[in-house]
Amino acid sequence: MRTQFLYEKNLTGVANSVKRKQEQYLKIVRHLYYNGAASIAEIVKAVKISQPLVASLVDDLMGYGMLLDNGIGESIGGRRPNLFCINPEYQYVIGVDINLHSLNLAVFDLSNKQIHREEIKYFDLENSEEYLTALLEKIERMISRLGIAREKYLSVGISIPGLVDARHGLSHTHLSVAENGLAQYLSEKLGMSVQLDNDARIMALGEKAFGKAIDKENVLCLNLSNGIGLGMILNGELHSGKNGFAGEFGHILIDPKGELCHCGKIGCLETLTSGKILVRNVKKAIENGQPTILAQYHEEGKKIDLRAVVEAIQAGDQFAIDQLNQMCEYLGKGLVTLIHLLNPEMVIIGGKLAHTGKIVLDPVAMSMNKYAMSRISSETELVCSDLLDNSALMGTMANVMKCVLSLDE
Repeated sequence: MRTQFLYEKNLTGVANSVKRKQEQYLKIVRHLYYNGAASIAEIVKAVKISQPLVASLVDDLMGYGMLLDNGIGESIGGRRPNLFCINPEYQYVIGVDINLHSLNLAVFDLSNKQIHREEIKYFDLENSEEYLTALLEKIERMISRLGIAREKYLSVGISIPGLVDARHGLSHTHLSVAENGLAQYLSEKLGMSVQLDNDARIMALGEKAFGKAIDKENVLCLNLSNGIGLGMILNGELHSGKNGFAGEFGHILIDPKGELCHCGKIGCLETLTSGKILVRNVKKAIENGQPTILAQYHEEGKKIDLRAVVEAIQAGDQFAIDQLNQMCEYLGKGLVTLIHLLNPEMVIIGGKLAHTGKIVLDPVAMSMNKYAMSRISSETELVCSDLLDNSALMGTMANVMKCVLSLDE
């Protein structure tokens, strides 16, 4: 069932009449959310409802506190119109970005403003009851600290790596220990609705709503972190596939005689190019005496993880850069297959490795140019995300609002 705004929960009357009124309200709210402040005349034109009824519905929504008077707009001939907008403080959305080794939490108002954000480092993802308990404690602590009444939270958006069936709220790869599925488990514990999806698809939604994919119709969004994820915007819509498993780019076959992947198959792209492999190769070289900034981490007993390697690359460490360049050759080869199949207008690199900017873009572009048909690759723009570590969190907000503002049950 669709998540409802506070005002919808208090509507009374005959079922069919309530449903019709919900749909009319929702059309207005949806237009104002996606397009910003508007006059009655502009709303009428957009939602195809008569002017007297729109005026009445807007009055109702202002009475509920859902809408605000946003002042006077520009005249297009005659009296200057009043503008109306969504009240950003009417309700809030919680964003939860679960990563393999960290956790990001955020709270957004209805203007998409991030009013709170926190990162819990070294929060390793485990398929255990203990992890679920710790996750709930972190969310509850944030709610308590902010002091916002629980009923003011519209929904919780969750981003998690691995195979995710968003329609049924199931995470098959991680936290499968959650009884009746992760979304239902968290919903029951938190007392709020939960919208769950794979991290790469959530990042793609974030890019489509707030990043470089705005106004783009066909975009591939890569999550280059410890693994490799892919979110696809095709014909302007997020593509999830039959069961929500589309985008497992990291598990396409590259080397039939290669290493065993954690998925159980041999020679997956992720065994050749991923943050996990990059860290492994760096550690192995340091143990063999390789000169690098990261050798000092090793000597001081500090943790050499992807964050540390990215910092070394940004600092200009030649060895770390060379290791990244070698991986980008395989990444470019894999992308060529996608570009030939899907002909996207843009490829966005996100995730931890996107922090390296041109250092990751240039070798990937070189590999793509080497293996792709120039007529196709020349029409594909390769860029790094501007949202970076916020892309998944922004995507959780976009995903919640997409679900809430849908007329589908």
